[in-house]
Amino acid sequence: MLLTNWIRRVRSNESGSAIIAVLGVTVVALVLTTLIASSTVSAYGFSSATRAAVQSHAAADAGVAAARAGLYVAGNCAAQPVAGTYTSTGTVIYTATVAYDAGSGWSPGCPTAAASRVRIVSTGTAKALGVAGVTSGNTRKVEAIFNYLTPGPKPSGAGILLHDGGVVEANSSLDLSESAGLIVQNGNISCDKNNSVINGDVTVSGNLTLSGSCTINGDTAVSGFANLGSTGKIVGTLTAAGVSPNPPPITRVTGGYTPTPTAPVVPPWTDVGYTPSDWIDSSGTPFQLKTAPVDISCTLPNGNLGATSAGRSIIINMLGCTGGPSVSNNTTVSLTSDVVIFAQQFNFGSVNSLTFNSANSSVHRIWFVTPDSVADNQPTCNRSAVAPATQGDFIVKNTLTASDVFATTNRVQAMLYTPCAFVGKNGFTWNGQIYAGAYSYVQNNPTFTYVGIGIAGYDLGNGAHIPSVDRAQPGAVISNRDLAGG
Repeated sequence: MLLTNWIRRVRSNESGSAIIAVLGVTVVALVLTTLIASSTVSAYGFSSATRAAVQSHAAADAGVAAARAGLYVAGNCAAQPVAGTYTSTGTVIYTATVAYDAGSGWSPGCPTAAASRVRIVSTGTAKALGVAGVTSGNTRKVEAIFNYLTPGPKPSGAGILLHDGGVVEANSSLDLSESAGLIVQNGNISCDKNNSVINGDVTVSGNLTLSGSCTINGDTAVSGFANLGSTGKIVGTLTAAGVSPNPPPITRVTGGYTPTPTAPVVPPWTDVGYTPSDWIDSSGTPFQLKTAPVDISCTLPNGNLGATSAGRSIIINMLGCTGGPSVSNNTTVSLTSDVVIFAQQFNFGSVNSLTFNSANSSVHRIWFVTPDSVADNQPTCNRSAVAPATQGDFIVKNTLTASDVFATTNRVQAMLYTPCAFVGKNGFTWNGQIYAGAYSYVQNNPTFTYVGIGIAGYDLGNGAHIPSVDRAQPGAVISNRDLAGG
């Protein structure tokens, strides 16, 4: 009896232990199954997010490409359902918005003729979204910034650039304040006349001499020595390798003097050749071309000068006119359009009273260009060439006026470019820019006002040749990057 009871108790204990073992195995199996399932779901979510990220990034890139392509077509940007926004209609999903920079920061919308850069921000969405709550790859945002090219000459460069230096003596009517100022690339500059005033910054790769009471109203940077004389004054800062008096009192250099052996940065000389194909107006129309003395006289008219086709601009090739264009005393040239005159020289040294004005209420530009045919970023004035190829200076005698103020608008804008010298010793009135290669003279109280004009096909700020375009379009890529928050 006792033996029977003991055997029953043993069997009962063994049965309980077996149940516990079975339950343990079941729990472990459930945990493993859960882990495997969770791992599978996580891996699937990650895989789907990776796929979504590839699709959304590709869609964003497609949006940039679509917007860029649209900007090549006139009116396409403005013709979108929302102007300046490109939205996909197919299986690739994107929204690309356009902005432009016309010199005062980014503005949303389609670029204007004044724009120099264009930005496209595109958001792409994946066709197959991420699963299992993994949404990080569903959208991507990219940004691309391009140069923006428009037809027509573009303003660039300083107000007055004298490569080899010169003499500048003016009263308060010499205004360079809205430009890079007066730049000397490889020479000295002097101002020797009492009460002379230069309004604007001055940058000299050479020496500066202010004799008499000459004042510069702007910051001044000199690679060499700055001699302020007894009464010369700079209303701004001065950096130079040396100065006299040293140190200059605050009453002579109001912004303070900083000695430095580092030369100021100046742009290279721009070699401008005779390339009529560079000259295209803002509508994309090539300038009309006439060649003297075959198509037009070598003498500037006392009357109208301009293109014979309404609305067009004109190039007048006077490179074959010995001594350059001729003109009589008391001549008024009335511009009916934009005019470019190419000549080996412009010698108005015997002419009294030469005026360029507008024949109507429109603003017209005139370019006086003596080509520099040697592409070496140095001015080359070919004075020894056989006539009519003999090059020479732009010479002013008395009262040359390239300006036409009506009410508050100056209707004439003039650009002079010559690898030779500008010789203006007897006063002149000029609204625009002056670029001269040889040692030059800006004297006898000229009236000068800076207006940015530039030269077709060139950036006078860096010396580069710019291909002309016949319609507005994006140019080279400036930057391309992914943006956060996509």
